[in-house]
Amino acid sequence: MSASKSYAAVSMPSFSAIQKGWCWSTFVAFGELHSLLTVLGAKPARLEARSSIIAALKKGVKEGLIEIVDCNGSAGKFGTCSKSSTSSREGLLMIHDETFWVRIYLSYDVGFSEAYMNGEISSPSMKDVLNIYVDNYPHLSSVWSLTYKLKSILDVIIHRFLSHDFRQSIFNVAGYDASNELYKAFLSQEMQYSCPIWGDEEGGVRGDLTGRRTYRDLERAQERKIGHILKKARLRPGHRLLEIGSGWGSLAIAAAEMGCTVDSLTLSIEQKTLAEERIRKAGFESQIRIHLMDYRNMPPSFEKAFDACVSLEMLEAVGVEYMPTYIKIIDWALKDRNSAVVLSATCYPDTTFTPYQGDDFIRKYHWPHTIPPSATWLAQQFHTVLRGRFSLESVEDYAPHYCRCLREWARRLEENWTPELIVSLQERYPEFADAHALNVYKRRWLYMFVYMEVAYSRVWLTLHTWTFARPGYSAIECS
Repeated sequence: MSASKSYAAVSMPSFSAIQKGWCWSTFVAFGELHSLLTVLGAKPARLEARSSIIAALKKGVKEGLIEIVDCNGSAGKFGTCSKSSTSSREGLLMIHDETFWVRIYLSYDVGFSEAYMNGEISSPSMKDVLNIYVDNYPHLSSVWSLTYKLKSILDVIIHRFLSHDFRQSIFNVAGYDASNELYKAFLSQEMQYSCPIWGDEEGGVRGDLTGRRTYRDLERAQERKIGHILKKARLRPGHRLLEIGSGWGSLAIAAAEMGCTVDSLTLSIEQKTLAEERIRKAGFESQIRIHLMDYRNMPPSFEKAFDACVSLEMLEAVGVEYMPTYIKIIDWALKDRNSAVVLSATCYPDTTFTPYQGDDFIRKYHWPHTIPPSATWLAQQFHTVLRGRFSLESVEDYAPHYCRCLREWARRLEENWTPELIVSLQERYPEFADAHALNVYKRRWLYMFVYMEVAYSRVWLTLHTWTFARPGYSAIECS
């Protein structure tokens, strides 16, 4: 089998144009939606939406207390707060634009996020508001309008069947191809856009909440994660590593420092450019090659060429339809004996996973069309597709580590949101000369950080790492 035989004839569009168009079209669509909602938000529609949502809150908030203050002073308090209960939560949501009610009624999760991004709502603690939502989610389905339900069905069809072929994959990576300067503002020094592993030296996963946050905490945690992944991959000097998803080259550089050679695949021009610059500065041009290449388009020379494969937090973009292809290509690229693969991905718990996933804030504004697997589903896929060719060695969940990471990213973005960064963003995206558009963009990132922190902390999402190895390939010499 050659990974390139079936896909070599597919031409890749200009990514810089796609990436810039994605950002621009997002804000054009956002502006058009706001104009539409302004029309729909005429008083009768607003009153109807407000009435329906308040009725749902009165009926559905059974845990915690949420107070909503609207433009008229107050929309009321919903639920109860027991002072004797340590788990009872209180939240405050302030509404600055009555369009909010229509937005929620029509678009629910996405509508709420857009209201925050657009400055229509605010809260002293959005985390508390989102946690109360999670506490009461089973009781709030009456908020869903018929329009929202019909749109959700359409979204499921799009994400399940139409969003992960070769041509679409270049659009799906748009969330990773934002400005390098933006990522530098909140990532650690080695630019690792994935979950770190916090140790006792940093106070663990809650060290920042207990006064243990110190300089370079995130850098140390990311270095620990990279070392852990390379150890799980059983890399040794002289080995050849296949990395699917380059990031900015930090893992590849660490593998090269061990004496390995690395072929790393990315669909992001921004990442490739900066990764190659960092590799040159580290002196590893002869050991690391960054390929602007879809995993389905690997050259024939890659067949059975690698000792290990690592792919961190990229599985979500593969999709259900193409997961068997993805797994077969990894098998095709790895040596038949003494090779290993380490994969990590944001997952749904087995109890809530479905291959039929609709739209939400994350899929619309950060990682288009992603479909997180579950830990068991992915392991079953490997077993079904490659029966007898790999053994599952371990499964680990690092979701609690992501929560502190997301808080750290949010702090760093706020700390580094400087005039210099703003100028850089405005040069790249001329529409950001408008202060409101720039603020929407910043709030989009800040909302993502708290949204995902709540999802991981409440086990709505997990962050699993799987290690598979060829039969008989031991990680430790023990005899």
